[in-house]
Amino acid sequence: MLKRLLFIGLLLIVNCQLSIVNCQTPEELLKEVAQRAFAEGYVDIDFTVYMGDGDTEGSILVQGDKFVLEAAGMKTWFDGKTQWTYVEANEEVSVSEPSAEELQTLNPYAWMSLYEQGYELKFGETAVPGVRKVIMTTTIPREEMQSIVLMIHETELYPIRISMASRGGRDVTVIDVVHFDVMKQPLPESAFVFDKKEYPGVEIIDLR
Repeated sequence: MLKRLLFIGLLLIVNCQLSIVNCQTPEELLKEVAQRAFAEGYVDIDFTVYMGDGDTEGSILVQGDKFVLEAAGMKTWFDGKTQWTYVEANEEVSVSEPSAEELQTLNPYAWMSLYEQGYELKFGETAVPGVRKVIMTTTIPREEMQSIVLMIHETELYPIRISMASRGGRDVTVIDVVHFDVMKQPLPESAFVFDKKEYPGVEIIDLR
């Protein structure tokens, strides 16, 4: 038994020397994930969201703090300041300037920066090979979002699952990433802005 423990310990030391990912802090891991995604261009993600009232499939293009999101009959553009949300069923586009909290409900990558805003991070145990588990727990009293759990692919460095639980565990939302691709060529700024020429006749509601 002692020999086995020593052998495992030696393997861990060797792995730490060979792999920065295996030995870094949770904060360093999340930073590396973000840097890997946005170092060259943008990321193209397909996902499924599971909630208490059903599941929804969608896709998102993310480039820095900008994104284009399509899900549940809606398409949202965000250029870093202004957000346009097109609802197909109503033929309406609402224009707003969302807060950081509102953006966190839309952009999966926004969750990874919450450790800078009152969340403690730690690694959790997982039986899935090649996956790191990061647990984020709020330190802010009465914060609605109690905890976030990120499952991160260890070598490809992207989140494969994000689980969010509200205070008391009443509501749990799970986002599964089913496709993730890093695109080296950045998109033009116009890709993150609503083009009314492509949606003739829609009603524009300015909420700013």
